[in-house]
Amino acid sequence: NCTGDEALLILRGDNRTWFVWLSPFFIGRLIGMVAKIQVSDLHKSFGQNEILKGLTLDVQEQEVLCLIGPSGSGKSTFLRCLNGLESVTSGTVMVNGQRVGDPHVNLNHIRENIGMVFQHFNLFPHLSVLQNVTLGPVQLNGLSRADADARAKKLLAQVGLADKAAAMPHA
Repeated sequence: NCTGDEALLILRGDNRTWFVWLSPFFIGRLIGMVAKIQVSDLHKSFGQNEILKGLTLDVQEQEVLCLIGPSGSGKSTFLRCLNGLESVTSGTVMVNGQRVGDPHVNLNHIRENIGMVFQHFNLFPHLSVLQNVTLGPVQLNGLSRADADARAKKLLAQVGLADKAAAMPHA
């Protein structure tokens, strides 16, 4: 079933016809759209210990990418480099066509559409789950409390946590 976001590619040759459904991010690659995230030959070292060794990848809008690996393999370091929380040793990281680490680029503007949850995250213990989720959108983005609450409740429902909205972090 086509939702309207996909496209049907018809290939003909050798007296055969193939029908292929293409997802939005694959269509973007076919027509040469710029990736949402572009990483080229990324290296990151801490002293003599090289953690990231020439990582290159593109992530298209709406593409889902999973980073899987053992502890200490560089997953968190890679995400921190994407967000500008770590400087890269060499290589480039581009987010929405802007180079992370470029002194002429507003890093806060890049981060406006990047979400990151740390391995050992801390919620404000005196705020409910809903209040913790809405703190950024209200304080930083100027979203009204009502709009932030509505959006947060929808997002909590999407991840199966709607019943935890009023819960306190350590309850």
